[in-house]
Amino acid sequence: MERVVKKTVYHHQVYEIVKRQILSGQLPSGQRLSESGLAQSLGVSRSPVREAMRMLEQDQLLVSTPGGLIVNPLDPETILEIYECRILLESYAARRGVSMLSDDDIRLLEQYVQQSMQSHDRQDFEQVIAYNTRFHEMLNSCCDNKLLRRTMENNHHLSLLARAQEFACYKRDPSYLQEHMAVVEALKLRNPELVEARMREHINNDRRFYLERSHPSDAPGPDPRQTAGF
Repeated sequence: MERVVKKTVYHHQVYEIVKRQILSGQLPSGQRLSESGLAQSLGVSRSPVREAMRMLEQDQLLVSTPGGLIVNPLDPETILEIYECRILLESYAARRGVSMLSDDDIRLLEQYVQQSMQSHDRQDFEQVIAYNTRFHEMLNSCCDNKLLRRTMENNHHLSLLARAQEFACYKRDPSYLQEHMAVVEALKLRNPELVEARMREHINNDRRFYLERSHPSDAPGPDPRQTAGF
């Protein structure tokens, strides 16, 4: 168990430690967190733990139940709603970010995809999640629409938690990483419409993969928005 150090405000350290444990799966979905237990394991008083848990609840990584705070279990319906938001928001954000990305930025995105592939070959899925997260975060942060960025940031932690829980439940082949590379190739062409279409296709394929495993009888056909040009 990690422990806090004196150089940084304690509740921020506790927040970062527990957040990493949640997103890595070390603290699994539905796990109940004990304020006193965390304080003892981290070597701090209960006050910074209480504040950190409040922050994690604001991020929706923890949710309140009659038995106390637990790691958000994210029922399948909520995960599907997260995907629907991502399809709409991140696809358009990628389109808007094309003009903001430098050639060096695009090379860095390409490196993230390559590092994801290498990590997948080693079956180091924690690193796969980390590189995939950097890929999507960089594209989202380059969007020039501040309100859109803020909206995506509000859902950021839920998206991370959903991704971590999916990897914990369903290991998949690395074909989706080729979809990341297809986005990069569209960025190299500086083609906003193609970037948006490929990002939408990628996230919708992720959604379909999850739906086929969580609701096999409800697996969808092609997303009509992809052919409608939305």
